[in-house]
Amino acid sequence: MKQTVVLAGIAVVAFVIGFVVGGFTLGVGRAPATTVTSTTTITITVTPSGVATLSGEIPIGALLPLSGSLATYGAQCKEAFLLAVEDVNKWLAALGKPWRLKPIVEDTATDPTTALNKLMTLAAQGVKVVVGPMASSEVKKIKSFADSNKILVISQSSTSMELALPGDFIYRFTPPDKYQGIAIAHILWERGVRYVIPIWRGDTWGDGLLNYTKAEFLRLCQSVGGGNCGWDTGIRYDPTATVFETEVATLARKVEDYVNKYGKDKVGVLAISFEEIANIFDQAVKYPILAEVKWEGSDGTYGTAKLTEEPRRAEFAIKVQFWNTMAAPGESPLKESVRQRLIQRIGQEPIPYAYFTYDAVWAVALAIDHVGVYDGEAIKNAVPLVLKTFIGASGHFELDENGDRATTDYTIATVVKTPDGKYVWKEIGGYIGGKLVIYTQQSS
Repeated sequence: MKQTVVLAGIAVVAFVIGFVVGGFTLGVGRAPATTVTSTTTITITVTPSGVATLSGEIPIGALLPLSGSLATYGAQCKEAFLLAVEDVNKWLAALGKPWRLKPIVEDTATDPTTALNKLMTLAAQGVKVVVGPMASSEVKKIKSFADSNKILVISQSSTSMELALPGDFIYRFTPPDKYQGIAIAHILWERGVRYVIPIWRGDTWGDGLLNYTKAEFLRLCQSVGGGNCGWDTGIRYDPTATVFETEVATLARKVEDYVNKYGKDKVGVLAISFEEIANIFDQAVKYPILAEVKWEGSDGTYGTAKLTEEPRRAEFAIKVQFWNTMAAPGESPLKESVRQRLIQRIGQEPIPYAYFTYDAVWAVALAIDHVGVYDGEAIKNAVPLVLKTFIGASGHFELDENGDRATTDYTIATVVKTPDGKYVWKEIGGYIGGKLVIYTQQSS
């Protein structure tokens, strides 16, 4: 039978768990003391006795790009997902709870159609909650199926504004791209770039991020009178492309024209790409002019191993000061311990999206525990209330009216060479509170 249950926000997470998981104290619980007045009505199914119970294994799915053009990110997020499930299950065991999370990971290959097929596979196994997919094109493809079947999808990295919609079954634990576009435009401007030549991935994500960045950059240009600054039409490429000889040759001609007119210090390349940036760099190294200007990236290329595993690419990235932005985790007493354990698993510095993945699992587990049933709609309604008092590895955050992370700060990372000759990604600053902050030198 059906029973209507009213969850008051203050009752959702009204405690601090002082439980040690994997060697650290898990602070899932009270943020600074506040009174929460929001109320959500949830209809749930209860047992004939009138008591909703959970027991046994509760499936939680992950749609991750373990291959394809976001494979570096997918590998990190898989480990973060599995680590969080392990920690949740230890917590449940310590509390004597009769249920455990059962992780099911599927590879989307960074392909929208594959993502939909894998979501259908998970649905057939009774999965009601999924972490991922990572690419906005994948999220767009699965959205209708998720909405129709009331499967909660929490993407740790989808940022397209096209998907910033209220009331659906898509949550995104990262802010949408109108904020990243503003950040990138200001970073380019602060770096002295006045003429931008973009090369970008022609899909939902790439087109959207380009347009928001362009709009903000041109606004900055107009604020100083509209002279001595501008934005080129650039090069839009097929997201399935793997060879970029023509595109990069065109980019080199454009850059040379701008450099001849305005000087190399005022010219910059904006590359909105996934891991195909490696193929772009392989061509770019053939044109000396492309190494004479600054390059800017985004969350699509932040931390990718494709640039550090091959010396020519790494040296090019260093030469052009290839700065990349990604949504910044907030302050958290848990971050360092999660970071250390992830480094042990992945052998490198975790990207912010790994922390968002970890927190998505915990938010789901807490929501399930509080509603007492494994139901996609009930969990969806409870997650925003859980987040009001949840402090995760990425800090405290809430969701906006569209179900997206309501924060606007970004971290900046670039490739550096260590004293022992290794190439690594290093965080060098951020776009914090609307200002560019560089807090370390780019050399390791």
